[in-house]
Amino acid sequence: MIESFLNNQAGIWTAFIETMYMVFFSSILTIIVGISLGVLLFSTKKRYLLDNKIIYQVVSISLNALRSIPFLIYIFILIPINRFLFGTAFGNVATIIPISTVAISLYARFVEQALLSVPNTIIDRAISMGATKFQMIRYFLIPAIRSDLILSFTNVFISMLSYSTVVGVIGAGGLGDYAFRYGYQEYDYPLMYVIIIIFIIIVFIAQTIGYLLSKRKGERK
Repeated sequence: MIESFLNNQAGIWTAFIETMYMVFFSSILTIIVGISLGVLLFSTKKRYLLDNKIIYQVVSISLNALRSIPFLIYIFILIPINRFLFGTAFGNVATIIPISTVAISLYARFVEQALLSVPNTIIDRAISMGATKFQMIRYFLIPAIRSDLILSFTNVFISMLSYSTVVGVIGAGGLGDYAFRYGYQEYDYPLMYVIIIIFIIIVFIAQTIGYLLSKRKGERK
């Protein structure tokens, strides 16, 4: 395996950068939109916030439908949208929408569940202090789930790594595509094992960072 790594280190590094590019920009969108949708789902479900069953059902059904579509088929479905937005349906940039939207559907549900687990004492305290709806969300609910937000995003990040291995079908490259092209198709199985080890290391680092950040935020509650 060491020999295989040395012979392919330039290609592996390029594939690693491609994977990180896809996951990084998808992560930014996932955090921003995922938290917003999660808060919206929670708010439209509670009487003391927005209490709008129609909006809740529309958003909820949309997220469920999105998660139900097989990811490979979903990539092809979004080709016209990518062409319209980016002028191309291939390459790294074309992966951001499919990866991020699926990740958003997962993360929004995690955020909603975390908010539903907030103790009623925190909500009662916010109401008794005369907090507005925005203040209740910003200064009471979100701080109460900071640890959960970090841990759940760590799981979503790992899922995005998995999704990134499929996007080679639209020429996006990445570690998964490199393992398939130069490992599997050329019968270089040691190269495949090297890339698997790289994925394991990335996941281990992500989980460690996520756990440490979550623990730190939890201690500050």
